[in-house]
Amino acid sequence: MESGSVVKGLFYGGFSSCVAETVTMPVDVVKTRLQMDGAGGVKMYNGSVDCAMKMVRAEGPGALFKGLPPALVRQSTYGSLRYGLYGPIRNSLGVKPGTPAKEIPIYKKIVAGAAAGALSSAVANPTDLVKVRLQTDGNMKGPDGNFLPKRYTGMLHAFTTIVKEEGILGLWKGVGPTCGRATALAAAELATYDEVKEQFLKRGIVKEGLGCTLATAFVSGFVSTVASSPFDVVKSRVMGQPLAADGTGTLYSGMVDCFVKSARTEAIMSLYNGFWPNFGRVVPRVTIVFLAMEQLKINFG
Repeated sequence: MESGSVVKGLFYGGFSSCVAETVTMPVDVVKTRLQMDGAGGVKMYNGSVDCAMKMVRAEGPGALFKGLPPALVRQSTYGSLRYGLYGPIRNSLGVKPGTPAKEIPIYKKIVAGAAAGALSSAVANPTDLVKVRLQTDGNMKGPDGNFLPKRYTGMLHAFTTIVKEEGILGLWKGVGPTCGRATALAAAELATYDEVKEQFLKRGIVKEGLGCTLATAFVSGFVSTVASSPFDVVKSRVMGQPLAADGTGTLYSGMVDCFVKSARTEAIMSLYNGFWPNFGRVVPRVTIVFLAMEQLKINFG
């Protein structure tokens, strides 16, 4: 892939991802709260609607946009790299630039998507950590049943506090499940989008255009959510758990420990907490991203 195409891919991916992130932010906050619900042995919500209503009632409408600044910073890097690197990595596997999607083996699409997701999520982990911390700040209950105090006043304060209390490497806390989630999500989303779109057009199910993008995004979003939800739950729990005085987590020691404890104490389906708001976020995001990317390509080449 030519360097100009790589730059365009980074720009298109970053711009469209930021637009999608802003639109779906309330769903993301609800999803994160539901994923954390029950982690400390206390359940607070009876579903997505109940969670949203309790948040607005207790914290005001602005609570639905908690973590938006770091989320936008994250998408400007993670979104750019994930979509921008997909093509170059795919081409490095022996795919010539300009090769029609139908001629590219699906395993190469999966490998390229997974690699792009893992690399970009590792780079963007600090912003993801800050986003989760802000979304759950003051919302966790301690052993006594009372809410733990708020720790952060905003994005910059969260960054500096984490570095001061947990060290610079503290910004990469939860990078394991973050990369796992991104690998599963990107592999499923990008590969499924390419493959499903090609099959839809080949079989005449839909014609090229808005209808095709909407139908493809729905399928891609569902597959992506199923594949990535367990990692997403573990990511939120490891990043958002209460901390001891030395900066270590009080509930989980890491990704594997969180997987095991969540499945053992809350049943295996706890790893799909927040599935429907997650699905409700992924589908619009995938749709917005690919619609925006296709329009940007049409208008700017």
